[in-house]
Amino acid sequence: MKSALIAICALALALPLHAQESGPIRMVVNAAPGGVADKAIRLIGQRLHASLGQPVVVENRAGGEGYIGQQEVARAKPDGHTFLFTAGSMVVITPQLVPQADFDPRKALTPVAPAVRISMNLVVNPSVPVDSAVELIRYAKANPGKLNYGSAGSGTALHIAGETFSREAGTQLRHIPYKGAGDAMKDLLGGHFEIMFDPGLAVELVKAGKLRLLAVAASQRNPEFPNAPTLEELGIKGVDGGPFFGLYAPNGMRPELIQRMNTAFAAALAQPDLRKQLAAMNLEISSAMSPEAFANYMRQENARYTKLLPELGIRPQ
Repeated sequence: MKSALIAICALALALPLHAQESGPIRMVVNAAPGGVADKAIRLIGQRLHASLGQPVVVENRAGGEGYIGQQEVARAKPDGHTFLFTAGSMVVITPQLVPQADFDPRKALTPVAPAVRISMNLVVNPSVPVDSAVELIRYAKANPGKLNYGSAGSGTALHIAGETFSREAGTQLRHIPYKGAGDAMKDLLGGHFEIMFDPGLAVELVKAGKLRLLAVAASQRNPEFPNAPTLEELGIKGVDGGPFFGLYAPNGMRPELIQRMNTAFAAALAQPDLRKQLAAMNLEISSAMSPEAFANYMRQENARYTKLLPELGIRPQ
């Protein structure tokens, strides 16, 4: 009787994992189709389908500063069928700048695995009489308050990068926010402002000579522009594309289900062909992290921005 009872309990524990392995995986993206998060997870999802043997269905739930998609996943059953793919900024920065009284993604979601982040290019309109980042800093210091930089909006990674750069370089740059990076890029080309941290839209424009790329905000140089140094090389620290985009689960999901997806995610991101595709999108790929290490990384990023945002004068809306 005792052995039979043990066998029944073991079978009951195994059933949720078997069910998770047999059904489709619903991947919610809290951003619009065609954006960085959407394109990246669709590429990654193809590899997950192949390795897990399950279809991966991407669903876009944009709007509400990212909260709509986050809340949908937070309410889902933690059975291994539903995950959220989102920018790290929407997890640790948005709640600090656009808080909701009844929902906090930092508490409502469980980190599973990191993925990618934007490698930003420091670009200028050719009207600026500089050919390097060092010359730009020197020119900006000689002309305090006369140079402007555009961003995708207040509180975005582009805005934070611009303010961090200005502080670390000791310059006085004026911020001009737009409703998206595309709109800002159009005005940079038109000469309405001089500087921008580009999330990857300007590559062909730089090649065509319509903009100048002076440096990159990434851990290594851009292979397409090997002569452009990283800002770290120039002693400008803390400028990056924000926390890594990543995968999150509803709270309460069994550790083995989280680990299974974490392992599959890391294996997908290790594939050379996928890495090449993501690099072509101007994305930096994270090193593999366990779920616990990723959760710790996000706690550290939350602490970093809790300190950084007020220092930069970027406050809740």
